[in-house]
Amino acid sequence: MAKQTTHAVKFKYSHAVKKGRISKFKGREKDRQTDELFNESWRSNARVRTSEMVDGGILQTRISKYRHWFSFLKLALEMQQQEAVLIYKKTEHQIKVDESMYVGWDLDKVLTSKFDDWFFKQNHRTLFLADITRVLKTKDKVSNAKNKITIEFDANRRITDVIKDIRRLGQEENVFKNESDDSNTEFLINGRVIDSVLQNRFNALFLKLEGKLSNEEIITHKNNYIRATSKSKEIDGIKGYSTQLQGKGLLDTSEDEEYLQSIGASLVQQKQDKQDAIDRKLKTAVKEPNWAYTINELIHGSKSTTGAKTILLSVCDGHFLKNPNKIYT
Repeated sequence: MAKQTTHAVKFKYSHAVKKGRISKFKGREKDRQTDELFNESWRSNARVRTSEMVDGGILQTRISKYRHWFSFLKLALEMQQQEAVLIYKKTEHQIKVDESMYVGWDLDKVLTSKFDDWFFKQNHRTLFLADITRVLKTKDKVSNAKNKITIEFDANRRITDVIKDIRRLGQEENVFKNESDDSNTEFLINGRVIDSVLQNRFNALFLKLEGKLSNEEIITHKNNYIRATSKSKEIDGIKGYSTQLQGKGLLDTSEDEEYLQSIGASLVQQKQDKQDAIDRKLKTAVKEPNWAYTINELIHGSKSTTGAKTILLSVCDGHFLKNPNKIYT
Protein backbone atom coordinates (compact mmCIF):
# COMPACT_ATOMS: atom_id res chain seq x y z
CA MET A 1 0.00 0.00 0.00
CA ALA A 2 1.59 3.28 -1.13
CA LYS A 3 2.25 5.87 1.54
CA GLN A 4 0.20 9.06 1.40
CA THR A 5 2.16 10.93 4.09
CA THR A 6 5.68 10.67 5.46
CA HIS A 7 4.31 9.56 8.81
CA ALA A 8 0.98 8.22 10.01
CA VAL A 9 -1.78 10.63 11.00
CA LYS A 10 -4.76 10.05 13.26
CA PHE A 11 -8.08 11.84 13.00
CA LYS A 12 -10.43 13.01 15.72
CA TYR A 13 -12.68 15.48 13.92
CA SER A 14 -12.59 14.48 10.25
CA HIS A 15 -14.35 11.39 8.93
CA ALA A 16 -15.54 9.75 5.73
CA VAL A 17 -19.18 10.48 4.89
CA LYS A 18 -21.63 7.62 4.54
CA LYS A 19 -24.07 7.67 1.67
CA GLY A 20 -27.13 7.68 3.93
CA ARG A 21 -26.58 11.34 4.71
CA ILE A 22 -28.73 12.52 1.77
CA SER A 23 -30.72 9.37 1.05
CA LYS A 24 -34.08 11.15 1.26
CA PHE A 25 -33.02 13.28 -1.71
CA LYS A 26 -32.08 10.32 -3.90
CA GLY A 27 -32.69 11.29 -7.50
CA ARG A 28 -33.10 14.95 -6.64
CA GLU A 29 -30.04 15.76 -4.55
CA LYS A 30 -30.06 19.42 -5.62
CA ASP A 31 -33.30 19.95 -3.69
CA ARG A 32 -31.27 19.64 -0.51
CA GLN A 33 -30.25 23.29 -0.93
CA THR A 34 -33.82 24.50 -0.56
CA ASP A 35 -34.58 22.05 2.23
CA GLU A 36 -31.63 23.26 4.30
CA LEU A 37 -32.41 26.94 3.82
CA PHE A 38 -36.18 26.95 4.12
CA ASN A 39 -37.03 23.53 5.60
CA GLU A 40 -39.06 22.69 2.52
CA SER A 41 -38.40 20.82 -0.72
CA TRP A 42 -39.23 21.83 -4.23
CA ARG A 43 -41.24 19.61 -6.52
CA SER A 44 -39.10 16.83 -7.93
CA ASN A 45 -39.44 18.24 -11.45
CA ALA A 46 -38.62 21.82 -10.48
CA ARG A 47 -35.34 23.43 -11.39
CA VAL A 48 -33.29 24.53 -8.40
CA ARG A 49 -31.87 28.01 -8.63
CA THR A 50 -28.13 28.53 -8.32
CA SER A 51 -28.52 31.42 -5.84
CA GLU A 52 -30.87 31.78 -2.89
CA MET A 53 -32.10 34.55 -0.61
CA VAL A 54 -30.72 34.21 2.93
CA ASP A 55 -31.10 36.79 5.69
CA GLY A 56 -31.62 39.65 3.25
CA GLY A 57 -28.65 38.67 1.09
CA ILE A 58 -27.89 36.38 -1.81
CA LEU A 59 -26.04 33.11 -1.30
CA GLN A 60 -24.26 32.91 -4.63
CA THR A 61 -24.13 29.14 -5.02
CA ARG A 62 -25.42 25.92 -3.50
CA ILE A 63 -24.59 25.25 0.14
CA SER A 64 -23.13 21.84 -0.70
CA LYS A 65 -20.10 23.54 -2.30
CA TYR A 66 -19.23 25.24 0.97
CA ARG A 67 -19.84 21.98 2.81
CA HIS A 68 -17.19 20.27 0.71
CA TRP A 69 -14.78 23.18 1.14
CA PHE A 70 -15.33 23.00 4.91
CA SER A 71 -14.59 19.26 4.96
CA PHE A 72 -11.30 19.63 3.11
CA LEU A 73 -10.30 22.57 5.31
CA LYS A 74 -11.07 20.63 8.49
CA LEU A 75 -8.96 17.75 7.17
CA ALA A 76 -6.09 20.12 6.41
CA LEU A 77 -6.26 21.71 9.87
CA GLU A 78 -6.20 18.33 11.57
CA MET A 79 -3.22 17.24 9.45
CA GLN A 80 -1.46 20.53 10.21
CA GLN A 81 -1.81 19.90 13.95
CA GLN A 82 0.20 16.70 13.47
CA GLU A 83 2.77 18.35 11.18
CA ALA A 84 1.74 16.00 8.40
CA VAL A 85 3.68 15.94 5.14
CA LEU A 86 1.63 14.89 2.12
CA ILE A 87 3.30 12.88 -0.64
CA TYR A 88 2.07 14.00 -4.05
CA LYS A 89 3.75 13.20 -7.36
CA LYS A 90 6.80 11.95 -5.45
CA THR A 91 7.14 15.38 -3.81
CA GLU A 92 6.68 16.13 -0.11
CA HIS A 93 4.22 18.92 0.75
CA GLN A 94 4.09 20.22 4.31
CA ILE A 95 0.42 20.70 5.20
CA LYS A 96 -0.01 24.26 6.43
CA VAL A 97 -3.16 26.37 6.12
CA ASP A 98 -2.64 30.01 5.10
CA GLU A 99 -4.68 31.67 7.84
CA SER A 100 -4.52 35.05 6.10
CA MET A 101 -6.79 33.60 3.38
CA TYR A 102 -9.47 32.63 5.91
CA VAL A 103 -10.22 35.83 7.77
CA GLY A 104 -13.58 35.49 9.48
CA TRP A 105 -13.74 31.70 9.26
CA ASP A 106 -12.69 31.15 12.90
CA LEU A 107 -10.44 28.22 12.03
CA ASP A 108 -10.45 26.86 15.57
CA LYS A 109 -14.21 26.42 15.24
CA VAL A 110 -13.86 24.90 11.77
CA LEU A 111 -11.73 22.17 13.31
CA THR A 112 -14.09 21.28 16.13
CA SER A 113 -17.56 22.13 14.76
CA LYS A 114 -19.95 20.36 12.45
CA PHE A 115 -20.67 22.22 9.24
CA ASP A 116 -24.34 22.95 10.03
CA ASP A 117 -23.42 24.46 13.40
CA TRP A 118 -20.60 26.51 11.90
CA PHE A 119 -22.60 27.71 8.89
CA PHE A 120 -26.00 28.35 10.51
CA LYS A 121 -25.79 28.56 14.30
CA GLN A 122 -22.44 30.38 14.36
CA ASN A 123 -23.64 32.47 11.41
CA HIS A 124 -20.60 32.02 9.17
CA ARG A 125 -22.91 31.94 6.16
CA THR A 126 -22.50 35.72 6.04
CA LEU A 127 -19.02 35.10 4.62
CA PHE A 128 -20.62 33.95 1.38
CA LEU A 129 -23.51 36.39 1.10
CA ALA A 130 -23.77 39.30 -1.31
CA ASP A 131 -26.15 42.19 -0.67
CA ILE A 132 -29.29 42.35 -2.76
CA THR A 133 -30.20 45.35 -4.91
CA ARG A 134 -32.60 47.69 -3.08
CA VAL A 135 -34.38 51.02 -3.40
CA LEU A 136 -33.10 53.71 -1.04
CA LYS A 137 -35.68 55.42 1.12
CA THR A 138 -35.58 59.10 2.05
CA LYS A 139 -34.10 58.36 5.46
CA ASP A 140 -31.45 55.98 4.10
CA LYS A 141 -27.83 57.05 3.86
CA VAL A 142 -25.84 56.53 0.68
CA SER A 143 -23.07 54.03 1.31
CA ASN A 144 -19.48 54.99 0.53
CA ALA A 145 -18.27 51.37 0.61
CA LYS A 146 -16.01 50.43 -2.29
CA ASN A 147 -18.23 47.53 -3.29
CA LYS A 148 -21.43 49.62 -3.42
CA ILE A 149 -22.72 51.96 -6.12
CA THR A 150 -25.72 54.29 -6.18
CA ILE A 151 -27.59 54.84 -9.44
CA GLU A 152 -30.53 57.20 -9.97
CA PHE A 153 -33.35 56.30 -12.38
CA ASP A 154 -36.45 58.09 -13.57
CA ALA A 155 -39.33 56.10 -12.05
CA ASN A 156 -41.48 56.86 -15.11
CA ARG A 157 -39.24 54.95 -17.48
CA ARG A 158 -39.94 51.43 -18.71
CA ILE A 159 -38.14 48.63 -16.89
CA THR A 160 -36.70 47.34 -20.18
CA ASP A 161 -35.06 50.72 -20.79
CA VAL A 162 -33.67 50.79 -17.27
CA ILE A 163 -32.13 47.36 -17.80
CA LYS A 164 -30.52 48.61 -21.02
CA ASP A 165 -29.09 51.56 -19.12
CA ILE A 166 -27.62 49.29 -16.49
CA ARG A 167 -25.93 47.19 -19.15
CA ARG A 168 -24.61 50.32 -20.83
CA LEU A 169 -23.25 51.66 -17.55
CA GLY A 170 -21.60 48.33 -16.95
CA GLN A 171 -19.75 48.58 -20.25
CA GLU A 172 -18.98 52.31 -20.30
CA GLU A 173 -18.33 53.04 -16.64
CA ASN A 174 -17.12 49.58 -15.57
CA VAL A 175 -19.17 49.90 -12.38
CA PHE A 176 -19.95 46.19 -12.09
CA LYS A 177 -16.65 44.48 -11.42
CA ASN A 178 -17.83 40.89 -11.61
CA GLU A 179 -20.44 39.03 -13.58
CA SER A 180 -20.15 35.33 -12.65
CA ASP A 181 -22.33 33.68 -10.02
CA ASP A 182 -19.57 33.09 -7.49
CA SER A 183 -17.75 36.41 -7.81
CA ASN A 184 -19.44 38.68 -5.28
CA THR A 185 -17.72 37.42 -2.16
CA GLU A 186 -14.10 37.02 -1.13
CA PHE A 187 -14.33 33.24 -1.16
CA LEU A 188 -14.66 32.11 -4.75
CA ILE A 189 -15.12 28.60 -6.04
CA ASN A 190 -12.85 27.84 -8.96
CA GLY A 191 -14.05 24.76 -10.77
CA ARG A 192 -17.12 22.65 -11.32
CA VAL A 193 -18.54 20.93 -8.24
CA ILE A 194 -20.44 17.66 -8.68
CA ASP A 195 -21.48 16.55 -5.21
CA SER A 196 -21.16 12.78 -5.60
CA VAL A 197 -17.82 13.00 -7.43
CA LEU A 198 -16.32 15.42 -4.91
CA GLN A 199 -17.55 13.34 -1.98
CA ASN A 200 -15.92 10.30 -3.57
CA ARG A 201 -12.63 12.16 -3.82
CA PHE A 202 -12.73 13.32 -0.22
CA ASN A 203 -13.69 9.90 1.11
CA ALA A 204 -11.01 8.15 -0.94
CA LEU A 205 -8.30 10.49 0.32
CA PHE A 206 -9.43 10.37 3.95
CA LEU A 207 -9.69 6.58 4.03
CA LYS A 208 -6.26 6.18 2.40
CA LEU A 209 -4.78 8.60 4.94
CA GLU A 210 -6.47 6.68 7.73
CA GLY A 211 -4.98 3.48 6.32
CA LYS A 212 -7.48 0.98 7.73
CA LEU A 213 -9.12 -0.23 4.50
CA SER A 214 -7.78 -1.67 1.26
CA ASN A 215 -8.71 -0.16 -2.10
CA GLU A 216 -11.31 -2.85 -2.67
CA GLU A 217 -12.76 -2.43 0.83
CA ILE A 218 -13.08 1.33 0.31
CA ILE A 219 -15.04 0.90 -2.92
CA THR A 220 -17.22 -2.03 -1.86
CA HIS A 221 -17.82 -0.97 1.76
CA LYS A 222 -21.40 -1.33 3.05
CA ASN A 223 -21.41 2.39 3.91
CA ASN A 224 -21.06 3.24 0.21
CA TYR A 225 -18.16 5.62 0.73
CA ILE A 226 -17.69 5.67 -3.04
CA ARG A 227 -20.98 6.60 -4.68
CA ALA A 228 -22.12 5.54 -8.10
CA THR A 229 -21.91 8.47 -10.50
CA SER A 230 -23.50 9.21 -13.84
CA LYS A 231 -20.78 7.16 -15.54
CA SER A 232 -21.13 4.16 -13.25
CA LYS A 233 -22.70 0.84 -14.16
CA GLU A 234 -23.66 -2.31 -12.30
CA ILE A 235 -24.22 -5.49 -14.30
CA ASP A 236 -24.73 -8.94 -12.79
CA GLY A 237 -23.76 -7.62 -9.37
CA ILE A 238 -20.44 -6.17 -10.57
CA LYS A 239 -19.96 -2.52 -9.64
CA GLY A 240 -18.59 -1.02 -12.83
CA TYR A 241 -17.09 2.29 -11.76
CA SER A 242 -15.97 3.94 -14.94
CA THR A 243 -12.32 4.31 -13.92
CA GLN A 244 -11.98 0.60 -13.16
CA LEU A 245 -13.37 -0.36 -16.54
CA GLN A 246 -11.35 2.28 -18.40
CA GLY A 247 -8.28 0.92 -16.67
CA LYS A 248 -8.92 -2.45 -18.34
CA GLY A 249 -9.88 -0.92 -21.67
CA LEU A 250 -13.50 -1.92 -21.24
CA LEU A 251 -14.92 1.50 -22.00
CA ASP A 252 -12.81 2.24 -25.07
CA THR A 253 -15.46 2.73 -27.74
CA SER A 254 -13.44 4.95 -30.08
CA GLU A 255 -13.57 2.37 -32.87
CA ASP A 256 -17.33 2.07 -32.52
CA GLU A 257 -17.73 5.85 -32.72
CA GLU A 258 -15.51 6.15 -35.80
CA TYR A 259 -17.48 3.42 -37.55
CA LEU A 260 -20.83 5.04 -36.75
CA GLN A 261 -19.61 8.39 -38.03
CA SER A 262 -18.22 6.84 -41.22
CA ILE A 263 -21.57 5.35 -42.19
CA GLY A 264 -23.36 8.62 -41.49
CA ALA A 265 -25.50 7.34 -38.64
CA SER A 266 -27.79 9.90 -37.01
CA LEU A 267 -26.66 11.46 -33.74
CA VAL A 268 -29.45 9.68 -31.87
CA GLN A 269 -28.46 6.34 -33.40
CA GLN A 270 -24.77 7.01 -32.70
CA LYS A 271 -25.56 7.69 -29.04
CA GLN A 272 -27.71 4.58 -28.70
CA ASP A 273 -25.25 2.30 -30.49
CA LYS A 274 -22.40 3.70 -28.44
CA GLN A 275 -24.30 2.87 -25.24
CA ASP A 276 -25.07 -0.62 -26.54
CA ALA A 277 -21.37 -1.14 -27.24
CA ILE A 278 -20.49 -0.03 -23.71
CA ASP A 279 -23.07 -2.37 -22.20
CA ARG A 280 -21.72 -5.32 -24.22
CA LYS A 281 -18.21 -4.64 -23.03
CA LEU A 282 -19.32 -4.21 -19.42
CA LYS A 283 -20.85 -7.68 -19.52
CA THR A 284 -17.40 -9.10 -20.27
CA ALA A 285 -15.83 -7.37 -17.27
CA VAL A 286 -13.66 -9.51 -15.05
CA LYS A 287 -14.91 -10.33 -11.56
CA GLU A 288 -12.07 -8.38 -9.93
CA PRO A 289 -12.02 -4.79 -11.24
CA ASN A 290 -8.92 -2.64 -10.95
CA TRP A 291 -9.65 -1.12 -7.53
CA ALA A 292 -6.29 0.65 -7.31
CA TYR A 293 -6.90 2.40 -10.61
CA THR A 294 -10.13 3.95 -9.33
CA ILE A 295 -8.67 5.07 -6.00
CA ASN A 296 -5.61 6.51 -7.72
CA GLU A 297 -7.78 8.59 -10.08
CA LEU A 298 -9.92 9.86 -7.20
CA ILE A 299 -6.89 10.93 -5.19
CA HIS A 300 -4.50 12.10 -7.92
CA GLY A 301 -6.89 13.07 -10.69
CA SER A 302 -6.13 12.93 -14.39
CA LYS A 303 -5.56 15.31 -17.29
CA SER A 304 -9.22 16.29 -17.22
CA THR A 305 -10.07 15.92 -13.50
CA THR A 306 -8.88 17.44 -10.23
CA GLY A 307 -7.74 14.90 -7.65
CA ALA A 308 -8.33 15.09 -3.91
CA LYS A 309 -4.70 15.89 -3.13
CA THR A 310 -4.73 18.90 -5.45
CA ILE A 311 -7.96 20.06 -3.81
CA LEU A 312 -6.43 19.66 -0.34
CA LEU A 313 -3.30 21.64 -1.24
CA SER A 314 -5.41 24.33 -2.91
CA VAL A 315 -7.57 24.62 0.20
CA CYS A 316 -4.43 25.07 2.30
CA ASP A 317 -3.61 28.07 0.11
CA GLY A 318 -7.12 29.49 0.45
CA HIS A 319 -8.70 28.27 -2.78
CA PHE A 320 -11.41 25.78 -3.75
CA LEU A 321 -11.46 23.62 -5.88
CA LYS A 322 -8.29 24.63 -7.67
CA ASN A 323 -5.64 27.24 -6.98
CA PRO A 324 -5.73 29.50 -10.07
CA ASN A 325 -2.23 30.74 -9.30
CA LYS A 326 -0.34 27.50 -8.78
CA ILE A 327 0.13 24.03 -10.21
CA TYR A 328 1.18 21.47 -7.59
CA THR A 329 3.96 19.12 -8.67
